[in-house]
Parts: sequence; C-alpha cells; structure tokens
Amino acid sequence: MPMEKDTVNLADVKVQIQNGTQQQQPQKTKAQLKAERREKQEAQRAAKAKLKEAQAAGGGKQQQGKQQQQGKQQQQGKQQHQGKQQQQKQPQKPDKKDSQKPLENKQSKKTDDTLKSQVSKDGIFSHLKQYDKKSPPTSTLSYSSSPVHPAFVKLGIQMARETIVGSNGRCAALICAVKIFIQQYRCPKSKEIRQHMNIALKPCFNYLSQCRLFSVSMENFVKFIKHTISKISPDISLDDAREELLSECDRYFEENIYLAAQAITTTTVNRIKDGDTILIYGRSQLILRILLTAKEEGRNFRVMVVDNRPDLRGVNACERLTEADIPCSYVYINSATYVMKDQVTKVLLSADALLANGYVLGPVGTAMLALIAHKYNKPVIVCCETYKFSERVQTDSILFNELADPKDMLKTKTGAASPLSDDPEHHNVNLVNLVYDATPPTLVSIVITEIAELPCSSAPVILRRDGERRC
Repeated sequence: MPMEKDTVNLADVKVQIQNGTQQQQPQKTKAQLKAERREKQEAQRAAKAKLKEAQAAGGGKQQQGKQQQQGKQQQQGKQQHQGKQQQQKQPQKPDKKDSQKPLENKQSKKTDDTLKSQVSKDGIFSHLKQYDKKSPPTSTLSYSSSPVHPAFVKLGIQMARETIVGSNGRCAALICAVKIFIQQYRCPKSKEIRQHMNIALKPCFNYLSQCRLFSVSMENFVKFIKHTISKISPDISLDDAREELLSECDRYFEENIYLAAQAITTTTVNRIKDGDTILIYGRSQLILRILLTAKEEGRNFRVMVVDNRPDLRGVNACERLTEADIPCSYVYINSATYVMKDQVTKVLLSADALLANGYVLGPVGTAMLALIAHKYNKPVIVCCETYKFSERVQTDSILFNELADPKDMLKTKTGAASPLSDDPEHHNVNLVNLVYDATPPTLVSIVITEIAELPCSSAPVILRRDGERRC
C-alpha cells in the first residue's frame, strides 16, 4: 500500500541527527494525512463508547452497595440504641481496682508537685528560681559533645547538693575548676587565645548558675578572670598565657581569701577580752578561726552558738569549739532574745556580701539577731573580706535571694515525718526556704576587713578603689 511505503520512523531520524548523518525528511501527501486523522477519530470514538458502557455497569453495582451499607448502618444504630437503654435501666458497677489507680496516681502527683508549685504560686517569690533535685541540669548534658568542662560539671553537682557551702568555699572551688580548665585548654590556630577562651568559659559559667545561683564572691571572681583573659597579649604563646593566668588565679586566692582571713583574724582577736560572752550564728569558717586563735592566745571567754533550722550548721561549730576547750552554749534562734539580754556581751557575725548601700547580706536570721542586739545595745561586729563587696543595691530580702529545697523544712530532729509532708489538705501553706537576708547598716556597729575597721557606709569607697586597681 502507498501508506506503508511513505511512513517515516521518527526514532531513526533522531539517531541519524545525533550521528551527524541528517537526511531530508520526506513530506506526506494530503490523502495520507486525512487517513491518519480518520483513524485517530475512530479510535477515540471507540474508547469513549467503552467508557460509557463500563460506567453504566459500575453505577448499578455502586447503587446496590450503597443500599446494603445503609441497611447495615440502620441495623447497627438500632442495636446501639437498645444497648444504651439497657445500660440506663441496669447501670454497671465500676471496678474498684480501675477506680483506685487514677486516684493513687493523682495523689502521688500532688504530693510530688506540691512543694515544687508552692513557691511559683506565691507572687512575692515567684521571680526566684527554685532548684528541682529530681531534674538536675546534668540531665540535659550530652557528655560526648558538651561544651561544659568536666571540672565544672563536678562542681555544679557539688553546689546543687550543697556539698560545698560558704561563700569562701564556693569561690575557692570555682578557682580550682578554672585552673583545671586553663591547664587543659587548647586553642585553635586560627583563633586568638583571649577571645576563644572567654567563649569557651561562657557555657561553663552558665551551667554553674543553673545548678545554683552565684554568690557575690563567685561573681567577683568571674569578673576578675574575664578581665584578666581580655588583657592577654595576642603575641604570646599558649604556654605563656597558661602560666600567666594560673599565677593570677593563685594570687587572687592568696590575697583575697587566705591573707585576708589572716588580717581579719588578727584585728578581731584584739577586740575579744577576758570574760566576754560572744554570740555567733551558725557555722562560719572565718568566725571559727577567730575564736580558735583567741583561745590559743590565752583569752578566756564563752561562746553562745545560735542555730536555726533546717541546716543546723551550728552543731558542727559547737563541736569544733568544745574540742578546743572553749565553753559553749547551744540555743535555737527563738531563744536569742532571752540570752541576748543578760548574758551576751558581743555579737560576732560573718557576711556573704556587703552591698553598695551598706546593707549586709548574710544567712537568713542574721538581720533578726542584729535587731535584737541593737535593742539591748550590744555591739554587732561583722567580718567580711573586701572581695565580697558588691555594687548591687538592695534594701530587702525579696528582690534578690536564693531558694533552697523546701523539703528540708519538713525534716524533724527524730527523723519522723512532718505532718505537712503527706497531707494534701495543707495546700494553702507555702513552704519558702530562703537562704539570705539583708541587714540594714544602722544595726551594724562596725565591719572588720583586711584593710581596716570600717563603717558600712564606706563600702562605695572600697568599690571605687577596686575599680581603679582593675583599670
């Protein structure tokens, strides 16, 4: 047929074009084009007819299926309606086991979350952070890729568990952690030491602040070490930078903690006379050192140890003093008024910080003892190192403070459970375990530092002096 002779294979033409052997494509006649169009139209008409037949046959089956489904749904609806009527007539008894389980779970959640939510409900202390021992910051650390140095991880756990206490002890532990970090520090070749080291220390300090808030002594050391790192010359080697930073850390500890304690001890011992009855509060390493030194020098005096729950750290202080043959008496803070009136001659207190407006930040209860001593005209002597002076201004114990574990307040002397520990009815009782309080400068007679004996109003002078020394 002529149509078969004149047909052209497009695939062959494409292959020829790719191989560089292009041939001229022959043109089709009008009769051939009309015949191809007719064939396409007939094929399309046949396909449409088949589709219509298939749709007509499928529509009948679908209608039958819909009718069957509607019948099943009607039957199921009738059965469900009958079942509901029977349940209303004869209600089933709930299973005791199933009903008790959710109640037990709710009660356990309430008892676990009661102390955690008490502080957050109270609007006065809602801005203070409450550390939760069940979810410590270490739970979010990935030890394989964490930017926090292991020395800081260990220190954070010790601070959270209150293994290391006291402003001097915590600052000394921070200095040791920074020294370990500096000894193991490696700086990339493309980075400067002073820039990269500050960046590497930042997550370590952030982690420690999540474990427990920094004391003023720790804050001042962090400022010091950052300032010291920023002054490192970019031209020195890494070994020289290490030696310089380690020597600065040792000098900071020796001048501000060790030698300062010696100077304060010497000055305070001269104020202790024979026959004095000195009242101390809790346990302070600096105060114990002063009293033990006075005993070694042959002073005859008595000590009245006032203690407060829940820490009861005065017990350890009383044991240390009795071992040194110093006559001691141990009372709770609620008996301070009775012993202060006729027995005490001096009040010797320690401080965690001395603020710029002259307020003394100390363990909670310090302000109460200073107020009682002021009422009975007893001198209040505060021992504080100058590196604990802070530029912060504070007139109360609410704006800035630290919250300890409220469960510690439920502990009893005999170990028995407190009535508030497992009683869900006391949901209106908020347990707040504050760490610090602020003592006004009018209640403090004198502050003994390593520089001199100063009034509280001289705090800005010392802060200005330290600022000029850093510059």
